[in-house]
Amino acid sequence: MSVSQDKVDNLGTFTQRVGEIRQCWGLAKHKELWFRGESKDYGETLLRPELYRAASDGVCLKPCWKLLKIENDLYDEFRRNAVVRSDEKTSEEDWDWDSYFLMQHHNGPTRLLDWSDGALMALHFALRNKADDAHDARVYVLEAYRFNEQLRQLPDIKVLQQEWKSFVAKHPSWDLEDDDWEDAYLPADEEVLAEMNIPRPPLALDFPLITKRIAAQRSRFVVFGTEPNWLADEFKKADSNIRVITVAATARAKMRQELRDCGITESVIYPDLDGLGREMRQLWEDRRAAPEENV
Repeated sequence: MSVSQDKVDNLGTFTQRVGEIRQCWGLAKHKELWFRGESKDYGETLLRPELYRAASDGVCLKPCWKLLKIENDLYDEFRRNAVVRSDEKTSEEDWDWDSYFLMQHHNGPTRLLDWSDGALMALHFALRNKADDAHDARVYVLEAYRFNEQLRQLPDIKVLQQEWKSFVAKHPSWDLEDDDWEDAYLPADEEVLAEMNIPRPPLALDFPLITKRIAAQRSRFVVFGTEPNWLADEFKKADSNIRVITVAATARAKMRQELRDCGITESVIYPDLDGLGREMRQLWEDRRAAPEENV
């Protein structure tokens, strides 16, 4: 079955397109598609996490080793300060990953790329930035199960699993587990990276929803390795595990209203006072610009 590439201009067509993609991939009903909304076509830097985006157009991206060092410095600082500031129930055992997810969800630069298993959540993120109203919005759809299976068969991952076991055996006092090889993707200092390199391929992660915000957004994560273009290159393949639904720029305002009518708003996505305040600002901007409010 082929999937239409036409731009969508209403919520009904959007959800129909999601169904077509699911059917095309033959994904079982109990398995989730993953979705990511981007406000426009980012060209060569599409589907990249914050750490792998240059400061501005025309500025070269720093070398990977430097970015990893900066990320680890910020990660250590975030973990040092986050415990006393967080009211969320996080796991002491999984604090390394929990703090990495928290850092991502509170605007820290990481190698994590946010996805959601809710199509309308991703559509909201694609449409919420009104400064991009002149651009077509994009919602990417990922078949995460097949994607991860293919990644786990790569030589890079097979080598990583063996190197991780050697690393665990070399550091018995660190209480590491042989099966926790995904921990090699966490930020690390230069001493650790000298023994255990962060691999090139990304991984789709399936972790508990540790905060109200992460749960509300039905968040999923892809953690990148050292190759910034991996997902962009995957997207270009003929048999790609990633599809895109393009939303016509002329339909952005109408579809924002349709999402609101379906209960997808800023205060639902961000279930706190900041989210509620942003929702009030969006309503103010809409009403301030509406001709009927002049009557």
